[in-house]
Amino acid sequence: MPADKRLAAAAPYLPAELIPDIARHLTTLQDFFALRAACRSYRAALTPSRAVLASQPPHLLVPHHASSPCSLALIHPPRRRLLRFRAPSHPFRSAVVASDGARVVTFDHFARELSVTHLLSGDRIRVPDAPFLFSRAVLAGDLVLLIAPGWVQYCRLGDGRWREAYCRLGGCGGSLFGGLYMMVGMLAVNGVLYALLNTCQLAVAELMDNKVELKLLGGEVSDHVRDAWMESKDFMLGACAGEPLLIFKVSVKPEYKVFRWEPAEQRWVRAMTLGRRTLFMSGNGFDAWVGPDSPGIRGDCIYEALPRAAGWSEYSLVDDTYELVTIDYQGAPDLDALRKQVWVLPSLY
Repeated sequence: MPADKRLAAAAPYLPAELIPDIARHLTTLQDFFALRAACRSYRAALTPSRAVLASQPPHLLVPHHASSPCSLALIHPPRRRLLRFRAPSHPFRSAVVASDGARVVTFDHFARELSVTHLLSGDRIRVPDAPFLFSRAVLAGDLVLLIAPGWVQYCRLGDGRWREAYCRLGGCGGSLFGGLYMMVGMLAVNGVLYALLNTCQLAVAELMDNKVELKLLGGEVSDHVRDAWMESKDFMLGACAGEPLLIFKVSVKPEYKVFRWEPAEQRWVRAMTLGRRTLFMSGNGFDAWVGPDSPGIRGDCIYEALPRAAGWSEYSLVDDTYELVTIDYQGAPDLDALRKQVWVLPSLY
């Protein structure tokens, strides 16, 4: 008998006050929602929250065309299969451009509408008149940032008013655009908004009405960072355990090089281990990190969603091994179709 049916069959014999403790040990969303649907008292006792979803591993959000061209589904990495749980449908013609915990950002280029949807509650906030020229999107709390080289457009959810801001490096007396420095990424870490420059330098960003004031941290990067930069095809800003990370994707072979920010020395330092933690990346850049106790997830690894197949790669920082994992499922797009797949973390509800 499937796990969700066993839970539903056993549920009426358990006191409702025990249900949250049981839910904390469930590792699939379909088991969680099957337990919640068993009866009204269980549903009332089991409101989705970080506490009761703590054991849920990261999931890969994938397109699912079996029922409609706009539906989404979740792949469970430890079990390596598609869950029967279905995520809320996203607007027609829109693409997933960012994620933050259990929330995803979709963008409809034709309607110029951006939507933020909570996958578990179904709540959706639409933001019209979104700019369509941007390279990366970032969701940080109630703030949505659309980033292009040299400028940022941002909006607070519920406000609906987009603000265009050009990047300015403090002390340089002008815009970054057209100069030596150019901002290529942003990320909020422990309430601080950081910016990554095209020189691999880190800065603290402060949003104002029509500009982003950048305070440069440290001086020029070390030779180790320059060497990694030269042999890489992409680099991005990430985070782990409350620290900013600089992540390089090496172009010659499947390999990543990671540097963590050392605040005392004000410089990037090579990280050969993540303390058994794990990073998750996609075509949109860095998505999330999880601690060492996430069920079924390898520690000291980087998981990256594949761009043209349902699955991901796993790279170990410890032993320099690389593994590809692909999942076949009914309703998947064509094999060579470019797909926007992101990682979502129910545990960060």
